[in-house]
Amino acid sequence: MLKLSEFWSARAHSEDFTLTRMGFMTVRLRLLTCLLMIGIPAWGLVDWLTLSQEQFSQLLKARAFCLLALSPLIPLSYLIHFRRERMKLALGYLMTVMMIFSLFCLASFDAGQELQAGYWAFPYLLISLFAIFPVPLSLSLQLAACIMVAMLGGNWLLLGQPLWSAATLDQLWLLTLFALASAWVQCGQLNMLLQLYRESTRDELTGMMNRRLLMKQLAQSRARFLYQQKPFALLLLDLDRFKRINDHYGHLAGDAVLKEVAACLAEQLETGMVLGRYGGEEFAVLLPDCGSGEQASGVAERLRLAVEARLIKSPTSDELLEVTVSIGVALMQSAESAESLLSRADERLYQAKVAGRNCVVGERGSPDRSVA
Repeated sequence: MLKLSEFWSARAHSEDFTLTRMGFMTVRLRLLTCLLMIGIPAWGLVDWLTLSQEQFSQLLKARAFCLLALSPLIPLSYLIHFRRERMKLALGYLMTVMMIFSLFCLASFDAGQELQAGYWAFPYLLISLFAIFPVPLSLSLQLAACIMVAMLGGNWLLLGQPLWSAATLDQLWLLTLFALASAWVQCGQLNMLLQLYRESTRDELTGMMNRRLLMKQLAQSRARFLYQQKPFALLLLDLDRFKRINDHYGHLAGDAVLKEVAACLAEQLETGMVLGRYGGEEFAVLLPDCGSGEQASGVAERLRLAVEARLIKSPTSDELLEVTVSIGVALMQSAESAESLLSRADERLYQAKVAGRNCVVGERGSPDRSVA
């Protein structure tokens, strides 16, 4: 179930989902820019047929300005690089160019001259066009408010329309309706993206991130290590004798054990640590800013003890199941691949199993804790 905060602000979203959403929005930004660069000059044909030569020439300059101002957005969109702040700047720039164009068009009409439908409806069209972006509600309302202020201010300063008049109130409530409809569509798109993202990146049973997202997080941690020298460690955890639980108590009990262990591990993790289901009865934990084997083994030992202390009630009987985990620890090394890091952690996990299970094997290659 989605929280209200996830609709209101992008700060409630995970970093990986933000990257996914920025990629989606970048494509739509290019598409909208191309459509505007085609549609605005094509609109000049209507001006040529309906307006005087002098007014047509003035508006032609406005269209040329708009075309030139929009053209850098296409190459600049490739510099967004999935950054949320850069996308906000790009959307702000697009809206600013379009509102300057709209105000310039208003200035070309005399105070008593009737506006063509395309010009007085332009702010409504602009709000509708921004509905293609899956932005949070707070940003959607900010964009709509800027358009409202620019339109009402333009009508007052350029056309002499009083701020407190029936015409202004009529435009205001109509703009509000368009803004609310646009926000509804944007939130619907955001909801759809969030749902699809979670279905593709979350393990259905435990609610933890799945292997696909876990490997993506590992690749990002490796990139930060290579380019920013930020160390990290990887823990691989495997439930001991899990097949025996499935065979003796049934798969429902096995599922309950997996969910309870995942919840237990999540309770022990600190901010920034990443937990995911690696596969079957295996879990993986990424420890950021962890540069020593002692620190990584200490976290692993805390996780091992927490699982050992947790008694899990079988859903098929009244028995309380005792569960333990074996853990392999590996620190990221210089120029090492993600596959090599996983292989080293998996090798130490195997050593923990051979050593009697329910223990941690760290960088030293010997068990830190063993229970026969």
